[in-house]
Amino acid sequence: MFSSFNLFVSLLLRPLPIPEIPRLTSQDVTVVIPSIEGDGEVLWETIRSILATEPFEIILVTIDANLTRARLMVKHMGTSRVKILSVPCPNKRRQMVLALPEIQTDITVFADDDVLWPPKLLRWMLAPLEDESYGGVGTNQRLRRAEAPNLQQRIYGYLNALYLERRNFDCASCMYMDGGLPCLSGRTVAYRSNILKDKAFIDGFTQEVWLGRYELNADDDNFITRWLVSHDKRIGYQYHKEAEILTTLEDNPNFVKQCLRWSRSNWRSNITSMFCDRHIWRLAADPQT
Repeated sequence: MFSSFNLFVSLLLRPLPIPEIPRLTSQDVTVVIPSIEGDGEVLWETIRSILATEPFEIILVTIDANLTRARLMVKHMGTSRVKILSVPCPNKRRQMVLALPEIQTDITVFADDDVLWPPKLLRWMLAPLEDESYGGVGTNQRLRRAEAPNLQQRIYGYLNALYLERRNFDCASCMYMDGGLPCLSGRTVAYRSNILKDKAFIDGFTQEVWLGRYELNADDDNFITRWLVSHDKRIGYQYHKEAEILTTLEDNPNFVKQCLRWSRSNWRSNITSMFCDRHIWRLAADPQT
């Protein structure tokens, strides 16, 4: 019943339009891609699709063991707009933070290493950020389907597509009703660089722990979404075909493990919001904020 209501309400949301003379352009954007492998056909396609939107720069952050492979891949691409950095061990949050001192633009976009961007994506993502009150903007998402899938891939592909479609209309309906959403997905999301470069943010982001002792590497998008809300920054969600990325999900039995990881992240973040970051609830209770 609730999902049906969300589906209906999502149809009422309209994306913020691209201004006739935008203040922000693709040259105001740096794209950061955390990646463990550092190369491969999927990553190659991801970078190519992002380069087509003409950002100022792409920063690929991999691990030391795959640094040489990443450099060779970029060399074969023949582009000077991709910078390579690396960390000793896989840690998505620290990979993201490592890129921050290198960013010269007003806007930072984090993207997964398995997404495909449409050509006008940045124009749509930047539209809400013309308003200084916005701190972050999320994207619509669809499944990047396997070519000539077998039966197993078809079954899991169907479940993956359902998950992404439900997430799309859940986010759209929440945005229409109260200007919020469950989480700005890290698959592709834009933020103001000055928010990410703030020392208080970096310290909180890299030192977040669960139960007082377990350092969190996952849940990066949940943390940043909570940070924006608790620091009075509006969040945007461009529910539009030209702001729609393609992404891959597990199309094998690992899909179950993937769902468990999502579930674990959600209840951890929800508990943090309810009992630790109470400012979020004060904002929700006050319609004037």
